[in-house]
Amino acid sequence: MARISEIRLTGKGKADASIKFEPGANVVSGDSDTGKSYLLRCIDFVLGAQEMTKVIDEAAGYELVWLELIDPNNEILTLERHLTGGDVRAHRVSIDDVLARRGRAKEETGEPPATETEEAENESTDGQVLTWRRQGLSQAPDVTSRIFPFFGMPEDVRLRSDNKGKTQRLSIRTLMPIFVFDEATIISERSPIIGDGFGQTANKRMFSYVLTGTDDSGIIAQERREIVQAEISAKLSLIDDLLTPIEARLEKQGSEDQEKDSAERIDDAIESLSSLLSENEDTRTRLRVERREQLAKQRRAESQLIGIEELLERYRLLDERYTSDLKRLDFIAEGSHFFDGLQDSLCPLCGQEMDGYDHSHDGADSVPDAAAVYKSATAEAAKIQGLQRDLQAAIKDLNGRKEWRENECSAAADEVSRIDRKLDSVLAPTRAHAQSSLDELVQRRLILQTWQSDREEAARLRALKDELDQTMPSAGQKQTWAPIDPVAVTALCRVIEKVLIEWSWPDDVRVEFDDKAYDIKVNGKARKSHGKGFRAVLNSALAVGVIRYCHANGKPHPKFIVLDSPLTTVKQRDLEQPPVGDQAEAQTINQTIEPLFWESIANTSPDLQIIVLDNKEPGDELAQNLNLQLFAGPTAGPEERAGFIPRSNPSASDEGDALRRP
Repeated sequence: MARISEIRLTGKGKADASIKFEPGANVVSGDSDTGKSYLLRCIDFVLGAQEMTKVIDEAAGYELVWLELIDPNNEILTLERHLTGGDVRAHRVSIDDVLARRGRAKEETGEPPATETEEAENESTDGQVLTWRRQGLSQAPDVTSRIFPFFGMPEDVRLRSDNKGKTQRLSIRTLMPIFVFDEATIISERSPIIGDGFGQTANKRMFSYVLTGTDDSGIIAQERREIVQAEISAKLSLIDDLLTPIEARLEKQGSEDQEKDSAERIDDAIESLSSLLSENEDTRTRLRVERREQLAKQRRAESQLIGIEELLERYRLLDERYTSDLKRLDFIAEGSHFFDGLQDSLCPLCGQEMDGYDHSHDGADSVPDAAAVYKSATAEAAKIQGLQRDLQAAIKDLNGRKEWRENECSAAADEVSRIDRKLDSVLAPTRAHAQSSLDELVQRRLILQTWQSDREEAARLRALKDELDQTMPSAGQKQTWAPIDPVAVTALCRVIEKVLIEWSWPDDVRVEFDDKAYDIKVNGKARKSHGKGFRAVLNSALAVGVIRYCHANGKPHPKFIVLDSPLTTVKQRDLEQPPVGDQAEAQTINQTIEPLFWESIANTSPDLQIIVLDNKEPGDELAQNLNLQLFAGPTAGPEERAGFIPRSNPSASDEGDALRRP
């Protein structure tokens, strides 16, 4: 629930006038002229009244009125407004926090003290400026747009405002008759819901919305019959213009069943071709991967073949060198053999015979022995032959590797050729043919979809045309609107009956709702037919019944009510006369209803808040179950609170919160 936490008046050089409220039952009791009714006017003013409708001398010098609200999550909404009127300022913190911020802001700037008006106009001290009421088509933030979300209510509720079906926005001002009852309204013969007659339709629809949670946002305003006829005729003409070419196209088409059958076949064919193309593409992708692998294998084999050829060429050159060396060595060996068989001959150096003489001459190499030369040549030839045999083995191995790589290269090349043939000769033609067929089917399907769209659009336009034909107003036609929901009203009446039984209504209780007067009847008797005392009690029962009904059924309601003088309807001195008429009612109220009224109020759920402003007060035995605050008036003692507004020279006790009875 949202509840009122505090009402406060502030002004430069003035002691704050403050009163705080708690969840559940709150009673402010005291003599006349102590400021009880002024509290209600403060609430009314902050919630968007055009002006402060009650002016009292004690309030002279005060500038700002504050209203602090708290929701179930302990979120705070503080509203302030200058007593001269104008915009409302909203804050998300308590009154004390706002005033503290403004005080700190003045201290930091070093400016001289300013009036409350200047402080309220300072944007740096936080707060959102709200207009007290939107004008015309304005969408500026106002009290309603801020407070409805805080109450947990939608801000865009629309209510029918006249019998033509025009609608208006539900505002906090339209909602107030169900939760704020001033001392004039509570005893009035007029229905508290519709008031003095201004805006009756909107007020009735507000009451229906509160009971049902359903607004009139779906209502279209009824205009003059001629204008409506012209608008509908124009719409019908436009529909005909749109419908003619569509119907012409439909005449050239086949039946709807044929189209449906054809569309199903085409969809099957499209699905089949799409699957084929998907498989084709998967195969193409796989083959491309294989082709890349085979090309890589072929290139690796070719690269290795080049290396083998280079190595074989070197081996052939080496083999040729070995063969040449062997031939040379063989020649040397053969020459030494023949050297031994030569005839004696002269030394070419000394001219002597070779045999038997020393032919070692200075500066000349010694002539080798033929046997030694032969032996040396033979040994070297054997070594070279061994190397040549190893070389030929290596050449044979390389030739084997060469052959293997050539086969590998040839196989890879063959595989690449095979893949290319499959890609170019098989898959590509299949893909092209399938794609071409798919394109044709898609175009055909689009044509069928267009035909189907034409049929649907034609059906929609014909239905709209029929609807407009039915809404074409005829001469003398009147718009009728649904009455208030009888089920919801009956349920509300049962709740009010329980309230009156709790208060010990003097007769058997049967509450009905008069949907013409928009007021309750008790035992078949209209509320306005009772005296003002019973009228006040019944209006109080209506207010309590509505808040209980909304709380129990989750319907929109601020979840607090304010009742001004529900019991004080007859002056005490009048009761000294014999009880007749209003006096007799007052006696019944005083003796029978009043004690049970206080007991019922004291048992208010903490999920709700009821604030009662009255000259009378509950008994001491109930005071501990209530937030009871007493205004003693001009004769207040030093321990008592005189009224809402402190005395001119207040004592410390007068400036505190209201005293509570034990």
